[in-house]
Amino acid sequence: MAKNITDLFIGLFKLDKGEKRKKYGYFEGVLSIIINLLLFVVKFMFGSLLNSVALVSDALHSLSDVITSVVVIFSFSVATKPADQRHPFGHGRAERVATIIIACLLIVVGFEFFLNGLNRFTNPVPVDTNWYIVLILCITIILKEFLTYISSNLGKRIDSSILKAESWHHRSDALSTVLVVIGFILYRFGLYYVDGIIAMIISVYIAYTGISLIKESSSILMGEAPSPSLIDDIKAMALKCGGINDVHHVHIHDYGRRLEITIHIRLKPDTLLIDAHRKASEVEACIKAVIKGAEVTVHTEPEVNSSA
Repeated sequence: MAKNITDLFIGLFKLDKGEKRKKYGYFEGVLSIIINLLLFVVKFMFGSLLNSVALVSDALHSLSDVITSVVVIFSFSVATKPADQRHPFGHGRAERVATIIIACLLIVVGFEFFLNGLNRFTNPVPVDTNWYIVLILCITIILKEFLTYISSNLGKRIDSSILKAESWHHRSDALSTVLVVIGFILYRFGLYYVDGIIAMIISVYIAYTGISLIKESSSILMGEAPSPSLIDDIKAMALKCGGINDVHHVHIHDYGRRLEITIHIRLKPDTLLIDAHRKASEVEACIKAVIKGAEVTVHTEPEVNSSA
């Protein structure tokens, strides 16, 4: 269902035309801002009318969520900037930096979840159930899960770590609201501590997700080695060009939206310089045709018995 809705949005707003990646990021960020502002207005209005401090606090939390959406939009704006003198390989890694920022916020949310859950477990306090508040909270859960699926789906389509992190941020908000609703229900049956246990379990998972996202993004920023399968694929592409006896020293640098690939190929010792150049250009074109956004440099060597 989420995929169909995403396809509907993509077609309606023509997100696949032009700078697809930038449009996807902007769309997710703007949609999140609109929904969070809407939730803020509704929660604050009803919280004030019903004199609910919890609902007013949740309204302010929805307003603060706008900040992460601004981070998403800003990161895509920076990441899509063309290369310049200070950043000759582009700005694509800005997405990874923003992912770490949102992942840190997830860890903070997880920590707060744990403290709140521990407090509910050790100091359970019965509360009066207001079904108007429960209804508003259920609407919040639906909208937050909607944002989760849209962010996740868009992120998968463009392989975006920041949209993946943003989807988890939306889900953490939905889970926190679910706990409030569960608390209302459990209090009616005298089970004042169960939601605290659930909160602590969820908090660990949210924090773990944040840590995993930080490890993934920071590893790439520090120059993580490419997967063996990608190296094998590149070697196979080069060998398909023919006349090449060996491919080695495959180096890949990931700059977000751009891959810098350097490989060494061995040719027959009597190969003319002009022919070696043509073969190198042929290999470059072959790899670039398959790996979009790649810049390829091929170094030619004569075939010898000694290793390079």
